[in-house]
Amino acid sequence: MPDAHHLSQAAHDRLSAELQELSTRGRIEIADKIEAARKLGDLSENGDYHAAKEEQAKLEGRIVHLTRILTNAEIIDA
Repeated sequence: MPDAHHLSQAAHDRLSAELQELSTRGRIEIADKIEAARKLGDLSENGDYHAAKEEQAKLEGRIVHLTRILTNAEIIDA
């Protein structure tokens, strides 16, 4: 197992719950923010749009990170 992440069951459960939350509600909330910002007009100078897109990139990065950790997780006794 490449780069195994040793996690307690509680840590694994917590990270799994976070991943589920980000993958569902988090993505929906960001999509709503982006849509609202698009309605404000010109995207080239739209600070709300750029902030929402940056937030989306951070969210997707966290989702990828959590997925990698959980994919390579090895549950240990705490």
